[in-house]
Amino acid sequence: MNDPERPIAASIHIAIDVDITDPGELRSYAVVKAETPEHVALASTDLFAALAVAMDPLAIAADVPGIRILRGKVEPAEGHGVADSVMPHAAGAEGGREPADIGISGNAVATLLEAADRAGGIALERLGYDAAAPEAERELSRHRARVLAGLLWHAGAGMIDELFNDIDLLRGREPTARDIDETYVLGNLPPQYAHHYDARFAARFLTVCTDLTMNLAAGWKEPSCVAQELGLRCLLAEAEFLADELELEADLPPDWVAGLEHFFLRFADSMMLFDPAMDGFENDPEASPEGAPSMKFEDWFRPFGPGHHVPPFAERG
Repeated sequence: MNDPERPIAASIHIAIDVDITDPGELRSYAVVKAETPEHVALASTDLFAALAVAMDPLAIAADVPGIRILRGKVEPAEGHGVADSVMPHAAGAEGGREPADIGISGNAVATLLEAADRAGGIALERLGYDAAAPEAERELSRHRARVLAGLLWHAGAGMIDELFNDIDLLRGREPTARDIDETYVLGNLPPQYAHHYDARFAARFLTVCTDLTMNLAAGWKEPSCVAQELGLRCLLAEAEFLADELELEADLPPDWVAGLEHFFLRFADSMMLFDPAMDGFENDPEASPEGAPSMKFEDWFRPFGPGHHVPPFAERG
């Protein structure tokens, strides 16, 4: 029986071709359906954003038993058949995204095991090592935990590398949802704020993510602000991408993604920003759990409390 506290992560990708026959009617419908001022503004000014707001990606899964819906995302594009070209590719498939150049080549497992020695900030027990298991199982769990440690180290390097690319992409732009869909890291953030993810924001986010990745080497600390919690989600997305790209399934602990999500994010209130059922909760004081930090966008870089510290550049803005 599966542990409900450690569900199996899954995602669904569906491509639909449509013709927009009446742009005005589409915009009007999207404005009525929009649930936040940000969505209203997007639907009013951008036809493809209006299409995204008008669609309900969760309706297809609403009646499916045995699942918990976390979030949905619509990525409209101009032209028919375009969705096929942006659908996720299998590892190594032609046209798929290339990982950042972070030194993983040749024997990937050997490279990750070497990196594990520099990623001592998280105890191997947190990564699946079972010191009480019989010898053969113990050594296998240790091997897998060390591979995972090295994977997180390289994922941290890759995330920072790709954030520099995101900054280059966004420099000089007033970003739209379509711009953020082109990014490597920022596309993992709550999509309702995409129009706020400009180059300045990306630089601030880079700063807290760099601070976050230091924990992998120097000793793990809980995130210091909402932005850093979201950075953890981006780190896990990068690790999952690299694991698929390098075909590491046999060398990683079973259900390692769910295990890390439970360890890193089980107390993260910011995960509610991805829940469609909670859309707009950050602006309603009565909707947030008692004692929870503010989830308003302008507070993402504010330290959680006196014992938490955010890099000055990120906090100042």
